[in-house]
This record gives sequence, C-alpha cells and structure tokens, in this order.
Amino acid sequence: MTTADLRHLLDRFSSRSPSRGDDGDNAFRTGLPAIDRLMPKHGLSRAAVHELLMPLNLPMPRAFALLLARSAMKQGAIVWCDPQRTLYPPAVRNGGIPLERLILLRPRNDAEAIWAVAECLRCRGVDAIIAAPARLTQVEARRLQLAAEAGGGAGILIRPQGRASTHYAAATRWLVTPAPGKPSVQRWKIQLLHGHGGRVGESVLLEVNRETHHVRASEALADRPPAAKASRAS
Repeated sequence: MTTADLRHLLDRFSSRSPSRGDDGDNAFRTGLPAIDRLMPKHGLSRAAVHELLMPLNLPMPRAFALLLARSAMKQGAIVWCDPQRTLYPPAVRNGGIPLERLILLRPRNDAEAIWAVAECLRCRGVDAIIAAPARLTQVEARRLQLAAEAGGGAGILIRPQGRASTHYAAATRWLVTPAPGKPSVQRWKIQLLHGHGGRVGESVLLEVNRETHHVRASEALADRPPAAKASRAS
C-alpha cells in the first residue's frame, strides 16, 4: 500500500465516522470485571497508547490485544500492522471485529511502519490500531502518543520485555505471559505494570476457548480473595 493509498483509505473511514468530541465516552472497558478492576478509575483512555509487554521468544499476546481493540471499537476502523503476514483474519472476526472494519498494514521496514502507525493514530476514523514495533526511541514513542491524542483512537503496542522497550510514552503498560492451559483453551497471565490510578502489580488470568471463542477472565490465585468469582463474556 502506497502513502497515497493509505491516506485515501483513512479519509474514507474518517468521512463515515462522526466527529469525535467531548462526548463523555473517552474511555473504554473490556466488560470483564476481573480485568476492568485493574484499570484506572474511568477505564483505558481512547486517545492514548497502551503497551502489552511480552517475554522474548514467546507467542505474541494477540488475544489480549484483540480484546482491547474490540472494546475500543465504536464506528471506525480497526487497523492491524502485520508486516510478516502472519495474522489470520478469521481469528479477528471470531474475536468480534467485522472484517469490513479491519485494515491490514504491511509496511516494508521499521521506518515505514512507524510512519503508517502514526498516520492511522491521527485519523479520526480509526478506533484502534495494533502494532508490534521491535524498538522505539523516546522521540518515536512520544510521536505515537501525540498522534493518538490528535486522532482520539487507542494505540495498542505489543512490545518485547526488556531493554528494547525502555522508551515509552504509554498511559498503561501490561505484562502478558503464557499460562498453562488445555488443547482447547488458551491462557494468559496479565499484570498491570503501569497506569495512574490502576491496581499496579496485580494480575488476572485470561482464557480463550479455541472452539467457542468465548473469553473468560478470573483473578490470579495470588490476588484472589476467598469469595472471588470469575467473570465471563463471549
């Protein structure tokens, strides 16, 4: 996709989406109480970047990224930066995002990817964008945050844990690590690492049923009070 093609596509979504203003709907939640209780008081800001950190050489936490993108979705597009062409669109559809609302970005290099992600974040017609930059400078991290503030959509960045993610300008940061599961159930441990007003340091378990695509979240055992109950959503 050329620069002109991307801008034309973004303009088309912008024209179909109402102008964003101070409508009292500047934050979003997942609808899963176990996860939402970790968030800042009003939820996750739409006009901000949120980072999902993952240990090196482990599977990408797409399930949590997809959950956040679906939760941020209003009437605009969901953009997924997929330079390696590994995304399986039916999985996105099964996660609750209509494919007609999905834009796939396939940049040729890191510089092009940062530019494209920033352009999408500035677009009023984009509700959320998911990208996995290998490394960001402080300037690039700040550039993406400013773009999100201008466009009003949520940036969801999947980044490797460690030195490669030293620089950031995210409103929240989450550590996502695989947890033991079953052949039919995928499990992730999700811990809030950074978020003003949130329950930093606490974690939950996120489960995705591979067959029914139902999503379930429960408090991690270390954080769970005796009478805690799991929360569910489909």
